[in-house]
Amino acid sequence: MSTLVETVSINYEDFSDSFLTCTTCLNRYDPSEHAPKLLPCSHTICHTCLGRIAETATARTPPTFRCPICRNSIVVPRGGISALPPSFLVNQLLDLMASQHREVVPKCTSHQSEELLLCESCDAVFCTRCNLPKQVESKAGDFVCHHEATVVPFSIALKRMSKIMLYKAQQCMQKLETGEQAILRECQSLDASFNTTKAAINKSVEAIYSLVEKHRTFLVNSLENLRDQKKGVLHEQLNILKEEKGKIEEICNLDSGTTDVQWEMQAIGGKIANLNSMLGGMPLLCDPRENAYMFFRYGHNNILTDLRVCLEGFGEIRHSHTLPSLCKATLPVIASAHLSTRMTIQCHDLNGEPCKVGGDPITVMIASAGGGVVHHQLVDRENGSYDVTFTPPTANTYSVEVKIFDRHIQGSPFECRVSEHINPVNVYSGGDVGLSRPVNIVKGRDGKYYVLDTGNDRIAVMTEDFEHKDNILLPDSARQGVTGMALSPSSTLICTNWRTREILELDFTGKIVHRFTHDLFNCPCSIAVNGKGEIFVADSGAGLIFSFTSTGKYIRKITGSSGHRLDILQVYLMKSTSIICFDLRFLIKNGI
Repeated sequence: MSTLVETVSINYEDFSDSFLTCTTCLNRYDPSEHAPKLLPCSHTICHTCLGRIAETATARTPPTFRCPICRNSIVVPRGGISALPPSFLVNQLLDLMASQHREVVPKCTSHQSEELLLCESCDAVFCTRCNLPKQVESKAGDFVCHHEATVVPFSIALKRMSKIMLYKAQQCMQKLETGEQAILRECQSLDASFNTTKAAINKSVEAIYSLVEKHRTFLVNSLENLRDQKKGVLHEQLNILKEEKGKIEEICNLDSGTTDVQWEMQAIGGKIANLNSMLGGMPLLCDPRENAYMFFRYGHNNILTDLRVCLEGFGEIRHSHTLPSLCKATLPVIASAHLSTRMTIQCHDLNGEPCKVGGDPITVMIASAGGGVVHHQLVDRENGSYDVTFTPPTANTYSVEVKIFDRHIQGSPFECRVSEHINPVNVYSGGDVGLSRPVNIVKGRDGKYYVLDTGNDRIAVMTEDFEHKDNILLPDSARQGVTGMALSPSSTLICTNWRTREILELDFTGKIVHRFTHDLFNCPCSIAVNGKGEIFVADSGAGLIFSFTSTGKYIRKITGSSGHRLDILQVYLMKSTSIICFDLRFLIKNGI
């Protein structure tokens, strides 16, 4: 059965000459020099021709030119010819013609009239007359074709594959364009970050300039004060000299107003004596009492060195080579409500190497399916990794979005399903050491785990990593009957034996340190010990909890609400003030 598809053929050269060629320069339109530009008169001219025509329009105000087709007057836009809109229709036709190619129907080389067919099951190309595949060969070297399978004309298959190839190429181009835009945005962000950081540097250095200017002003003011002090002393000395000049002028005044020559001679002699006395003090009086020596000294101590060291340590330009698309995060797929959940983020650089330093601007958004935001805490470990901790408030599905530089890391946003159940921190399979019926476990003060393996009549000793180290064999009298075990304050193991209805206290070698029983015991199955050494025995047969001193002295019994029995399976202590019981329910008994 075949299908005939009717098509209309268009001459490629005629169509290109009529619609895809510039009527001015007769060049085919292209995306660069001969880009089609749409004029307001609806005609299309290439960019090169319009640029040449518009050169003559610069002398006019406003600059105008005439359409070479319809001769309508066109105003040159403010941005020039490049501001004219592209011809959308011509560009669409260019894209359409570029995606089309002359369809060639492959023919058989032996039978020119026979069209080749393609088997879609084995990708074999064959001729119906030759009935032999032409291209596909099996691993054994024999040509194989399942002609009963779907068979289509090879030309259609080729066209279909070409469309798929073009579709994939278009997807790649879209990704590349998106990446190009992202890179351009990052370049803009880089310039903005540069300007912001430069402004911060200038502002911080201005503070240093301010301190330096303040100290310079202090030194200049000190210098001015020193100059004024020196000038004050010298001006005072000048005033003294003026006074002395006045005294000399007064002494040299010869107009005595008397005619007695002898007395006048004696007066002049006295004045000469005074002048001689003044001349003796002139050297000290005329020597400047201050000097002009002032000198600024620096570099005489380690201040410059210390200042240089301080300036070298002043400020730091932090940067990052982190590539968000290579950064990874580990998050538990299933978490527990009301318990802290941790996610670890590891940053990587362009080469895929883990980053060694922190400081990346990481943003985390944790939201439930209903849109509620969950508070989180982000800790930078300063080694390229980060810890994010949060506590889911309810069982729900949460979206965890992690971004660096406002770009998602690998796998973000993550999905975290939160359950009401508590997930185990570690799971250990006891098959390797032959655990038969492990019914209880306690952790000793030595950090080891003690597993009560009733099926093997032993207590298996394991490390924190559950590595089996030793065995504590149970006494013969306790075989197949020990079900409860607790650690006492004196670091002994206290066990319950439901068969013998006894309480056994064992050391870590398996030796019985102390044992006791009581008439009220029916089926003691579990045991707990508080910090005082008091022993609480859960009896599933009696439906009660009995308390004893560390020596086995009976204290009292604990019942259910309104005196009802407790179908107890296990009993534990919580903060030495409450008992946790496990039966068909989960019970907490306070005030023990």
